[in-house]
Amino acid sequence: MECMIDEQTIKKGAAKTKMVWTLGPASSSVEMIEKLLEAGMNIARFDFSEGSHAQHQETLTNLRTAIRNTGILCAVMLDLKGPEMIRTGEGETVNLPILTQKDKDDIFQWGIPNKINIIALSSVRKGSDLDLVREFLRRYAKNIMLLSKIDNEEAAGNVDEIMEKTDAVLLARGSPGVEQQKMIEKAHALGKPIVTAIQILGCQDDLTNAVLDCTTDCVMLLGDEEEAHPDIVLDRISSLCKELESSIDYKAVQQKIRKALPRPLLPMARKAAIASWKYTKAKAIITTSKGAAKLVAKCRPSVPVLLVVSRSMFSEYSSSHVASYGLVSRGVIPLVGAGYKSIGDMVSFGVQVAKKEGICSAGDSVVALRILDGFPAVYSLLVQ
Repeated sequence: MECMIDEQTIKKGAAKTKMVWTLGPASSSVEMIEKLLEAGMNIARFDFSEGSHAQHQETLTNLRTAIRNTGILCAVMLDLKGPEMIRTGEGETVNLPILTQKDKDDIFQWGIPNKINIIALSSVRKGSDLDLVREFLRRYAKNIMLLSKIDNEEAAGNVDEIMEKTDAVLLARGSPGVEQQKMIEKAHALGKPIVTAIQILGCQDDLTNAVLDCTTDCVMLLGDEEEAHPDIVLDRISSLCKELESSIDYKAVQQKIRKALPRPLLPMARKAAIASWKYTKAKAIITTSKGAAKLVAKCRPSVPVLLVVSRSMFSEYSSSHVASYGLVSRGVIPLVGAGYKSIGDMVSFGVQVAKKEGICSAGDSVVALRILDGFPAVYSLLVQ
């Protein structure tokens, strides 16, 4: 998502649940990627367990051309191959490094030069693994989200320390020895986005459960990369998510979340909850803070959350990084504007976009969540 577009488009009628799609041989052309963006792709996954740097580079170039052509933002995920799993005769896993030499080459020779947004780690076992990755990334660590896959007993046993240090978590439903409900509750309490991996073929039950219980922020669709019409598949899944979301009892969901939240809440978390639950007639929630956007998303509001980012306040890489948090969090719409020197101007920009896109109309109210003198503040605005 490193290329900043001149005129951004909000996908009308898009599902709140975000979509990760793997760009493989059948989905690497500019034309097909444009269709995938229109169908609801929020994050493009580059699977480095196969393919050369040159092949992935060509696909990435086409992705960024498609982003400029459509005006639809899309984050870039580098999914590392990771170490080969070795098991002893007694079904135990040998302790392996978090990053192989291939992983390091893929990050520094391809990922960082291409200003990727997310790195997916498939071999996280303890919190210190995340420290090692950030140490390896050095000054680039603050610009790249780390997505940790928790799919083994050792990782599940260290879930508290992993959750504290990861930016987001990837859950594979049905993984042995993994207490998913515990991880889901921990992720909600810390405001960490949850990505749920599902199989495209026969995914109906997993997808339905993940969307209806509001536990997942994003689904990562795993299936046949040679699918002849990937855009049709993605559109069908996105439409199903939207249909399921329309039947959610948000009051019941929010009440359940409220009971599960730890006490006392941090000021930002408390304000996020107020923004989500107090102003019931608001048509949208607008914030300029990625932290606030994540926490609001975890409160599962029924209305869109607009995360406004200004290019004038960040480097291109940093603004891309902030916006990418909106592309992995449920119900959050990142908006990148230019030339805004104050928080007030950015909030006004968010209101203008919301009005233009039909999210709200004159006379409606929206909620703004912003930071004033280092403290979060919530207030209601009347749309003019």
